[in-house]
Amino acid sequence: MQNLKRHGPRNHQKIIKLCRINSIHMIVEICCSSKISLNHSIEGGASRIELCENVLEDGLTPSPSFLKYVLETAPFAVHVLIRPRKGNFTYSREEIKTTESQIERAKSLGAQGIVMGALNEDGSLPMEVLRRWVTIAQPLDLTFHRAFDHVIQPMESLKKIMDLGFDRVLTSGQQPTATLGLGLLKDLQALADEQIVIMPGGGLNDQNCDLFFKEGFREIHLSAKGKEKTKTGEPISDLEIIKKVVDSASNYSV
Repeated sequence: MQNLKRHGPRNHQKIIKLCRINSIHMIVEICCSSKISLNHSIEGGASRIELCENVLEDGLTPSPSFLKYVLETAPFAVHVLIRPRKGNFTYSREEIKTTESQIERAKSLGAQGIVMGALNEDGSLPMEVLRRWVTIAQPLDLTFHRAFDHVIQPMESLKKIMDLGFDRVLTSGQQPTATLGLGLLKDLQALADEQIVIMPGGGLNDQNCDLFFKEGFREIHLSAKGKEKTKTGEPISDLEIIKKVVDSASNYSV
């Protein structure tokens, strides 16, 4: 009981979640922006999805109707991207309020997790804004998204993100692809020391996912996009790619 009091309820929840991750299996998260990608994620055996729309614009907050449909359909955890517009991650007061409303809506509809992030103009973390967002989103699972790939002083910034109460960071190691950013990813993983999950994302596929599993990353993120696209031009997550990645993940224990 002394440990619980010392760490506090939020950190205790985090410890429980991390223990569940460590004791079950590798996590394969699919970036999902359409119903067909959702179906492929389900059939392919994905662990969970990051739900968004407009992948061509690097992902935006999904519409309430799409979110409701997915939450009613998905047999796994749904983490919802909250990003009010395309472009950089420095937001106006109005956009900050919009983000808060979108977090509240996703939470009220039953999402299991929130994916969010923001930066100041100089690339530092807007701590007060992020602290308020975390408070609104709790007790949902929290991911700091790839705004991290533009943050200054990534190691110090990771410590601040940990202190804020995030459960994971999605990052390519501040490089165009996670393969190129593997060096920083490994440094972040060492610093995290199982207190927060470092989830590689950016260019991952069935050809290189083993590299990250071998390096000890317990969660990976990918769109698994193939040649097919939706009528609006959105890339579709390829069923066979998902199956191959999930199969690769099954060869590793945590």
